[in-house]
Amino acid sequence: GKSTMLRSMLASLALTHTPREVQFFCLDFGGGALRSLEALPHMSGVAGRRDVEAVRRTVAEVVAILDDREARFAQHGIDSVASYRRRRAAGEFADDPFGDVFLVVDGWNTLRQEYEELEQTITNLANRGLGFGVHVVITAVRWAEIRINMRDLLGTKLELRLGDPSESEIDRRTAQNVPVGSPGRGMTRDKLHFLAAISRIDGRRDIDDLTEASAALARHVAENWPGRPAPKVRLLPRKLPVSELLRIADRSVPGLPIGVNESALAPVYLDLVNEPHLTVFGDSECGKTNLLRLIARGIVERYTPAEARLVIADYRRGLLGAVEGDHLLDYAPSNQVFAQGLASIRSALSNRLPGPDVTTAQLRDRSWWKGPDLYILVDDYDLVASGGNNPLSALHELLPQARDIGLHLIITRRVGGVARALYEPVLQRLRELDSPGLLMSGNREEGAVFGTLRPSPQPPGRGTLVRRRDGQQLIQTAWSEPT
Repeated sequence: GKSTMLRSMLASLALTHTPREVQFFCLDFGGGALRSLEALPHMSGVAGRRDVEAVRRTVAEVVAILDDREARFAQHGIDSVASYRRRRAAGEFADDPFGDVFLVVDGWNTLRQEYEELEQTITNLANRGLGFGVHVVITAVRWAEIRINMRDLLGTKLELRLGDPSESEIDRRTAQNVPVGSPGRGMTRDKLHFLAAISRIDGRRDIDDLTEASAALARHVAENWPGRPAPKVRLLPRKLPVSELLRIADRSVPGLPIGVNESALAPVYLDLVNEPHLTVFGDSECGKTNLLRLIARGIVERYTPAEARLVIADYRRGLLGAVEGDHLLDYAPSNQVFAQGLASIRSALSNRLPGPDVTTAQLRDRSWWKGPDLYILVDDYDLVASGGNNPLSALHELLPQARDIGLHLIITRRVGGVARALYEPVLQRLRELDSPGLLMSGNREEGAVFGTLRPSPQPPGRGTLVRRRDGQQLIQTAWSEPT
C-alpha cells in the first residue's frame, strides 16, 4: 500500500492547503498511482519512469527553487522557513509562486538503478531543503535500498508490512505483528500501529475504483480553486527558434548565445575569447551543421569584418550560403581548396606569435599585432581527416597559442568511430588543451567521449556541453534557418 498511502498524503495536503501554499513535484516509478492526481492545481508535474527528460527536469526545477530560496533568505534577512511562511502569507514575496515544495519519489530503488546521477542530487535536497521549505518524500520496498546517509535525513518514517520483518528499522517484534494481507497497515517510529486512509471523498470505502475516485477528487479540488494553479515543470523545447533565444539572451554577457540549459532553462553562451575552440560530436541529422550556422551568423552579427573573418570547410555543402560578404574569408568545398587556404593562413598566424621585442604591456592586452580574429569552422571533420592527408595539421602547433594570435577552431564530427578518432593529432591536441566539447545524439556503444560521458539518443539540437568551468550541462541549441 505504499503508492496508495502516498496518494492519500498528497490528497490530504491538497484538501488542507491552497496551491499557493504547497506544490508537488512527483516521480512516479510505482505503477502510475500518482497520475490520478495530475488534475490537482497543486501538482506541478508527474513524471514516469520512461519520461527521461521530464524526470531530469523535475529534479532540476526543485534544485532551482531551493537555490532561489537560499538567495532570497540571505537577501531579505529571513532566519527560518516559518518566518518566510508568515511574511509570504501577509503579502510579501508576491513574485515567488512557490510555498512548501514536495519532491515525491514513488520507487526509490528504480531511481537508483535507472537515474543513478540523480540520487546524490536528491540526497542534497533532503539535506539542505527542509530549512527552506523543500521536502523530500520517498517510498522503498526495503530499508536496504536507502543509503545510510539518506536514511538519517528522513525525519518522518512510516513502515508498512515488510517482506522480511526482521529488516525493520523501527522494531522487529512490532513489525512481525503488522498483519499480512492488509494494505495500509503499518507502524510509526513510536511503535504504534496505524491504518492509512484512502484518497476518496465520496463516502465510499471501496478500493476497486480507487484510481477513478482519486481522479474525481483531483477534479473536484481544481473546479473549486479560483486562483492560479502551481507552476508546471518546464521542459526543454524540442525546437528553439534563434529569435526566441535572442529575446531572452543578455547582450552584456560575453560570448555567443547558442541555446538554453536544462537546469534553469537559461541561455548558454559560447565564450570563444577565453575558450577559443569547440569540438562537437553527433550522428547524422542531430543538429551539428545547424550549430555551425548559428555560430557563424552570431559572429557576423556581433563583429565587423575588421574584427572577425570566417573560414568554412564544408565538404557536404550544408553551410553553403550561410554566411556571405566581407566576413567570409574562404569557403572550402574540398581538401585541395582547404589545404591551399590554410597554407597562407598558417603563415599569417605565425607572424602573430610574440617576438623578443614584445613588451609586457603588449602581452597583457594582446596589442603587438593588429587584424581580425580568424574563425575556422569545419563540418564533417571525418571527411577532412580521411585518407591520411589532413589540411588542419598545418595549424597543429598553433592551437595552444590560439588565444594570443586570434585563432578559433570549431569542429564537428560524427560519433561513429570516435574512440579511434580521438587519438587523431588535432582532436588529441584539443583534448589536451581541455577545450569545450558538445556531445549530441549517438550510440552509447561507441564508448566514453568526454571523460566518462557516453553518447545517448537525443532529439535534434540536444546535447551535453562539457566545459572546465561549469562541468556538464544538457542544452538545447537554437535553430537557425538555412538559406
